[in-house]
Amino acid sequence: MRFKDFLNSLDDPLKFYLQYSLKRLGLTLDNVEEEEAMQVVAEAAGPHIAEVLYEMYLEVKQGKKKLVAVSA
Repeated sequence: MRFKDFLNSLDDPLKFYLQYSLKRLGLTLDNVEEEEAMQVVAEAAGPHIAEVLYEMYLEVKQGKKKLVAVSA
């Protein structure tokens, strides 16, 4: 699973927040390269949110946890 695929598979409230934050910068996940995704998410949603999302992605990728999106 790629990081962008993980971001697209998030629970709706979190995914909508991320899409809104990216849209404010004039971006979407579709027009961002895989290598730039982490940096763009950090710019759009903030570095702490990007770090948490990347840690969640690594856990899913390593098979430690099933994909369970955390949303408020």
